[in-house]
Amino acid sequence: MIPVKILCGCGQKYAFDIEPAEGRMPAPVQCPVCGADGTAAADSIIAQALAVQGAAPGVTRLRATPALAAVAPPSPAPPSPAAAARAAARPQREWGPGGEGDTWKWWYYILAGVCIGGYDIWRTVETGRIRYLGGLFLSVFLVAIGVWDFQRKRKKRAGN
Repeated sequence: MIPVKILCGCGQKYAFDIEPAEGRMPAPVQCPVCGADGTAAADSIIAQALAVQGAAPGVTRLRATPALAAVAPPSPAPPSPAAAARAAARPQREWGPGGEGDTWKWWYYILAGVCIGGYDIWRTVETGRIRYLGGLFLSVFLVAIGVWDFQRKRKKRAGN
């Protein structure tokens, strides 16, 4: 049995032990992740291992571990003309405030402001220390951002 270790072009490493047939792989080998053919790389590793094993008989040899062979990743198929036409006809989504990248909803700000304000008021009542009321400035600011964002999005929706 010959240990075969292959490093695919996609970065996946895979290994197996094989009994070569006529000094080559008895069957094709594919990367388990991308499906790239690794038969040629396995054949070269088997050839190296057989060359080391076939050295002068009677001479003490160190067991050599074959190096990883690299396999080129499969090239991606070009998009079909129909897919390219669909992509060109699709309107581009807007990034930025109110667009696809606008993931925070207006009510997130209001909810955060109310929760932070409630927590600060609770801490002030529990401890009797007025210094915790400083967090109310943050909560009022967050509520103001939420109201502003809500109005901005409502105006944008009304304009469309």
